[in-house]
Amino acid sequence: MGFPWYLKPELLLHAEMLEQQDILAQASETSYRRNQMQDKQIAALSQRVTELEQQVFALEALLVEKGILPPPPQEPQTEPDTPVMFPCRVETPIFCPRCGKKQSGNRNFCYNCEVPFTYETEQTP
Repeated sequence: MGFPWYLKPELLLHAEMLEQQDILAQASETSYRRNQMQDKQIAALSQRVTELEQQVFALEALLVEKGILPPPPQEPQTEPDTPVMFPCRVETPIFCPRCGKKQSGNRNFCYNCEVPFTYETEQTP
């Protein structure tokens, strides 16, 4: 450190503490800057995720409009215990009107929400 011999040891200790204080202050400032930079990066990434979600929703709407994707399920149309009426049993997949899950068209109830299915005609076409 190069201090003269006539300086008291307390002053040397004080100088060392001041140096340690400077080091800690620099480390704290560096950490604060790093945290600010990370906060900015997080905000930018959150904004980008929002933009991408909007693009996905717009693309999904376009694909539904063009008939490439099936329309999203609507809100439940029936009460929980009210059976859903279908014209007849079919071999092709159907969508549950209550929860929107795709399933076989000859079931007695929905595998997901367990709403009962009834059929006007029990025979398959």
